[in-house]
Amino acid sequence: MLQLLKRLFPVTLKNKLKEKLGVPDQEYTFKRLKKLGYQPKLVLDIGAYEGNWANLFLTVFPEAKIMMVEGQESKRGLLNQKTVANKQLDFNISLLGSAEKEINFNIYDTASSVLKEHNETGAKIEIRTLTTLDKLIANTPFAQPDFIKIDTQGFELEILKGAEQTIQLAQFILLEVSMIDIYKDCPLAAEVMAFMQTKGFVLYDICSLMRRPLDKALFQSDFLFIKESAEFRADKRWS
Repeated sequence: MLQLLKRLFPVTLKNKLKEKLGVPDQEYTFKRLKKLGYQPKLVLDIGAYEGNWANLFLTVFPEAKIMMVEGQESKRGLLNQKTVANKQLDFNISLLGSAEKEINFNIYDTASSVLKEHNETGAKIEIRTLTTLDKLIANTPFAQPDFIKIDTQGFELEILKGAEQTIQLAQFILLEVSMIDIYKDCPLAAEVMAFMQTKGFVLYDICSLMRRPLDKALFQSDFLFIKESAEFRADKRWS
């Protein structure tokens, strides 16, 4: 049945339907921004994992230069291969937080986080040292990013607290936001939005909807925040 549906509804048709219906989708959001004239030059991909998000972003903005920051040392080889293959990419293996300190880094089968899961499943634990985003990119070509993406399994706000200077330079910040605190001490959507408001950013778009298998409850989403004073918010017309 699944194969039949794939033949009946090819990817191109599904993508057109998603755009027509306004289904939350990162690629659609990026394409819409490009049509409006947005052209990011320097991008930070924090929580890069295997570099798939960076590849997606480059399909829409091929001129952008992206610094991928990933916490898992095991991803170094793969990310290095990607930077060798594409000169628009660079990478750094680091764990980011609000301040420099030692922490326990929890590595699960399909994810990793400084935070622990409520339903602990035997994570591999590494003792690591956090640095801040402000310190990591100071005196590098990425010191003034246009766009920041952070997907770090509930640790996004702690990273932003260590990026006071950096976030003021960005026009857009894309954050993975939780509605259910699968991870202990994970901030939920209301707290994230309130924090971003204090930094001069407001919600611009919702770029994904992720539901947990247990009960199909909305679990996470990718929220795109924009600087409140940005030109893309200037037009208040409906149509």
